[in-house]
Amino acid sequence: MNFSTTKSSIPLMKANKTLTHFISFICFIIFISFVIFPNQSIATKSKPDKENILIIRRLLNNYYEPVLTCDSITIPLRRVGRLFLIEARVDDQIGNLIFDTGAMGLVLNKIYFRNHLVIDDHSSNGINGSISSVSNTTIDHVNISELKYKNIKADLTDLGHIENRRGVKILGLLGFSMLKGFEILIDINHSQLKLFKIDKKGDRVNARDNKFKADLIQPIETANNVLFLKATIAGKKLNFCLDTGSETNVISNRSSNQVLNTINITRRSSLQGSGSKNSDVLYGNMNNFTFGNQAFTEMETIITNLDALSDAYGVKIDGVLGYNFLNKGVICINPEKKQLSICFAKSVKI
Repeated sequence: MNFSTTKSSIPLMKANKTLTHFISFICFIIFISFVIFPNQSIATKSKPDKENILIIRRLLNNYYEPVLTCDSITIPLRRVGRLFLIEARVDDQIGNLIFDTGAMGLVLNKIYFRNHLVIDDHSSNGINGSISSVSNTTIDHVNISELKYKNIKADLTDLGHIENRRGVKILGLLGFSMLKGFEILIDINHSQLKLFKIDKKGDRVNARDNKFKADLIQPIETANNVLFLKATIAGKKLNFCLDTGSETNVISNRSSNQVLNTINITRRSSLQGSGSKNSDVLYGNMNNFTFGNQAFTEMETIITNLDALSDAYGVKIDGVLGYNFLNKGVICINPEKKQLSICFAKSVKI
């Protein structure tokens, strides 16, 4: 089978690390979508339970700040395989944005925005001969449930590979930086994303909304508007990217034998890109994984090279935590307090 793209190995460009980040991560999403569940159906969407309106303005440092008084918002998530989509209207286009904390800001599928003024168009080669292109534009309006954005910058690239594999209209990716003014509650088991407005200390503006009771609280770090957390495997402390856009967990093939030996390999695959080179992928179950004081067992994972992603983030990462971590319960992210909390689902095996 001939796959059109895989994870890119992108040279560092000091003048434009944002471009490098997007190219690498977009190729990573495409790579994961090819590896896991090639054809998926769309889950039924639910309706939001509030009529609040929140307008967001984009600051010069890629930060999106709430400007209206609204305490909380609930956004329904539509599930396609292990991707979670948010229905959105971007200018005159209606479709879906992938909820993707591994992306920085708003990334749009250029197929639907060909008439927009494009600035700074670049191309880059990937390790399998694939070519990715990223350009910039300005969007007048983005409406996501009750959330409203105005006059924001976005990156444009080709997301047709994801769209074709999933059979659903993909307008783009909704990244973490667009939600930084909120405490973020991710409940993928109930297909909900809840946003709570917080003050500079990270406390919810409306204390009555604070009904979340955590079983585990751990520190997180951010770099380039991407979330990172520490966990251990076989006693080795590792750095993981938390990525709601990844359909499975990933471990770097550069990890020590002590770490890799804890993974029960189930199969091997060689994926060919549009060029002549192949990418080897091992599938398995992650064991001996500990986050805080909580052990997790038998989390599905793949083993592959993460060098390009580390280069793009500017942070060495040992792995990616995706769907198989997120489905363990309700995840709460507080960017001001730099904390990640989990309320474990009672019906989920840890």
